[in-house]
Amino acid sequence: MEDGRLIRAGKYRGDAKAVAYIVAISNSSKAVDLIREKAADPADDVQDLGRVSAALLMALELLPGEFIRADGQRRALRVP
Repeated sequence: MEDGRLIRAGKYRGDAKAVAYIVAISNSSKAVDLIREKAADPADDVQDLGRVSAALLMALELLPGEFIRADGQRRALRVP
C-alpha cells in the first residue's frame, strides 16, 4: 500500500473548527479533490497538510480511495 495524505477543510486557514481527514490516496491534488467533492462544504478552504504513512492507513484499515475524519469518528468512505 502507498502512503496517504492528511487533508484539512475549514472556513479559512487557521479555522479552529476545521476538520482533518486521513485519505488513502498518495497524490495530494487527488486527495484534496476527493475531500472537496465528498466531505467539505463548497466554501471551505481545503488544504493538504502532508503525508501519512502506509502503516497508519493499514492500522486504520483504510483501503485505497477511502478516507476518515481524524477526530475519531470511525466511518470510512470510499470513492465510487
